[in-house]
Amino acid sequence: MFLKLWDMSYKKLGKYIKLIDNRNRDLSDAPLLGVSVQKRFITSIANTIGSDMSKYKLIEKNNFVYIADTSRRGDKIGIALLKDFDKAMISQAYTSFKIIDENELSPDYLMMWFSRPEFDRYARYHSIGSVREVFDWKDMCEVELPIPSIEEQRQIVEQYQSIANKIKVNEQICEKLEATAQALYKHWFVDFEFPNGAGKPYKSSGGKMVWNEELGKEIPEGWEVVKVKDFCDEMKSGGTPSRDNLNYWNSNDIPWLKTGEVSNNVVFGAEEYISKEGYKNSSAKLIPTESVLMAMYGATAGQLTYLKKEVSTNQACCAMICFEKERSAFLYYALLNQQKQIETLAIGGAQPNLSKQIIEAIDLILPKNLKEVSFFKFTNIIDLKAYKTLENIKLTQLQSLLLSRLSVGEEVSA
Repeated sequence: MFLKLWDMSYKKLGKYIKLIDNRNRDLSDAPLLGVSVQKRFITSIANTIGSDMSKYKLIEKNNFVYIADTSRRGDKIGIALLKDFDKAMISQAYTSFKIIDENELSPDYLMMWFSRPEFDRYARYHSIGSVREVFDWKDMCEVELPIPSIEEQRQIVEQYQSIANKIKVNEQICEKLEATAQALYKHWFVDFEFPNGAGKPYKSSGGKMVWNEELGKEIPEGWEVVKVKDFCDEMKSGGTPSRDNLNYWNSNDIPWLKTGEVSNNVVFGAEEYISKEGYKNSSAKLIPTESVLMAMYGATAGQLTYLKKEVSTNQACCAMICFEKERSAFLYYALLNQQKQIETLAIGGAQPNLSKQIIEAIDLILPKNLKEVSFFKFTNIIDLKAYKTLENIKLTQLQSLLLSRLSVGEEVSA
């Protein structure tokens, strides 16, 4: 990796941008979009029945939109660059603008600047108001940034987008791997078309089926219903060290995973860490690599994670530990296949929850002799997904490095 320096003279953004306020007077059928703090456009969920759509704003490709009211959006500002539509409609509450001359300032380069966490902090710091904090148009025009030659801007954008494209390809590969695993699981363990001794689909080739009273349906002869509790070698939940004791949170000794990080994914670490002291003085437990976690509480109840790193967890995660990697990989996809049914088992009022006891009682349909069905295919799939996930972690870190170097006039080359 090497760094290339460019002109570092800072310039005020107001010289390069123009406020736009094009109303939907002709009642265009352009898609209605909103803006997220993830800095992208999203399909609006606003109820527009009875609304005067002529008051809404129209924007075009390469126009920017941002939410001036920053009061209730945490430490981020919602801003996005329209790229996927030639024309779109937005709320009249949003502020929209465009670049005056794209041969002087690239929209994509400017969006990179807006994507930096430092810009979020800047915008939040300069938001003013007693009832609502607002980063208004005047504040936006006062933003200063380095603007190298348009050729250098395009080179920087090309490099950034090259990384983004690699990340997107890896995400698509992971989606295909998940689809393959789910199709394989359904074929073998739901439709019972696993290969028989002759390599042909079992059920459709006349494989013997027997009635199972517990399930109220036929299953292959020699198969049985096994509870998750009996399939796993160990199951446990975690705990949270006291937040009042800073010594429990002041070192990066042990990754500590929260349910918000459990989202049908492969995990190599955690957003937070606890100290060894915090671990010893709480009910947090170490969960070994190649284990499966299920979130038990709230909006993420039923979501899964496959661990590729030893972590501790909070009490809202149920860990399912298998000493054989092949069994863990199978369990992950078996539970993923049943996820919608598992979610219906959650109980409670405003925040439905699962429990360790509910998860322990989930049924798995398996051959009594596990050697009859190879789990290696599921292991290979989860390992490839993990490889692509780790690759994306590193690519995202490279993206962040590239964004951070914008402020000091350094281009990062890998």
